[in-house]
Amino acid sequence: MADLLQRTGHHWEHLQNPVLGTMNKFSESLVRLETKYPNLLPDIRRGSVIFIGSDYGGQHSVAQYESLAFLFADLEHCHEWEQQRRQFRQTLLSDGRRLSYKTLGDRNRRRALFPFLTAANSIPGITVTILIDKKIESLFQREGRLKTAASELQEYSHWDDRVFEKLLRVVHWCSFFLAGLSRLHQDVLWFTDEDAIVANEERLREFVKIFEKVAGHYMSHTLGHVRIGTTKSDTGSRDIEDLVAIPDIVAGSLCEILTEYYKLGGLPSSELMLPLPPSSPKKTKEVMNWFADHTQPLKRLVYLLEEEKDSKALNLRYIRFHGLLDYAC
Repeated sequence: MADLLQRTGHHWEHLQNPVLGTMNKFSESLVRLETKYPNLLPDIRRGSVIFIGSDYGGQHSVAQYESLAFLFADLEHCHEWEQQRRQFRQTLLSDGRRLSYKTLGDRNRRRALFPFLTAANSIPGITVTILIDKKIESLFQREGRLKTAASELQEYSHWDDRVFEKLLRVVHWCSFFLAGLSRLHQDVLWFTDEDAIVANEERLREFVKIFEKVAGHYMSHTLGHVRIGTTKSDTGSRDIEDLVAIPDIVAGSLCEILTEYYKLGGLPSSELMLPLPPSSPKKTKEVMNWFADHTQPLKRLVYLLEEEKDSKALNLRYIRFHGLLDYAC
C-alpha cells in the first residue's frame, strides 16, 4: 500500500494523516479507485484559482437520502464552458431564468438542459456527490443527534441542531476534497446555494470561520486567498448560478434515482448501477444518461453513505453509473 500511495501521475493527493481516522481511510480508497479508473479524477492544480459550487438536496419527505453536491473546477481553463454558456443563454434562456433540477418541468428550461449539460462537459473539474441515508442522525457522534446545547458546542448554541449538523457535513466534505485536489497557494472561490446554513450575512460569516477551522485539520499545504459567498453574489448574467446549477441538477437526479431503487427493494450490491428503474422521470433519465459519460473533462464521482446492517458502523460505497439510453448513465 505504501508504494501505491507514493505513485506519481495521479491527481489525488493522499492525506496521509491517521488522526483523521475514517476520512484518512477514505483517502486511501480514492488512491485505489484512481488506480483502477485512471481517468476518475481531473487535474485542477494547473490554474491559480479553484472554483467550488455547492448545492444540497433531499430535504423533501419522500427522499431516502440527503445529498451534498460539489463542483470543483479549474476556473482559469473554463473558457470553452463560458463561451457555450453564453451562447445557450442568448438562444434558449435569454430571459435570464435560473436553471435547477426542480424547475425542469418548465418547457424552456427542459429545452436548454441538453445544451447546458453538453457545455458543462467542457469544464476541467469534477462533480462530487455524497448521498447520505437519512437514517443516519449524525456523522459526528455515535448515538443520536448532534446537540448544539452540549457544553463542547456552547458557542454554537444559537444554531438549530439539524442545520448545524448539515453545516458540519458540508464543510468537512468540502475540506476533504479540497485538500486532496488542490496545491500550494491556489486561491479558492466557493459559492454555495442559498440555504439555512448561510441564511444571512451573520450566518455566512460563522460558516466561513467554521470552514477555516475544519479545513485546517485536512490541509497539508497553505492555500492562497479564500473567498466564500452565496449565489446571491451572481452578477445578473447567471455566471455563478449556472456553475452551481451543475451540482444541483446532478444531486437532484441522483436522489431521485436512489429513491426509486429504494422503492424497488434496495440498491445493487456492486459498484456499477444499471439499468435505471423504469419508473424514473424522463428528465432524470436524460441527466443520468449524460452522467454516465466518464470520458469528458468534467469528471463524476458519487459516494453513498449508509449504516451497515445490524450495526451503527458507517459504510461508504463508491457508485459508478454505466450505460446508455435506457440504462443508468
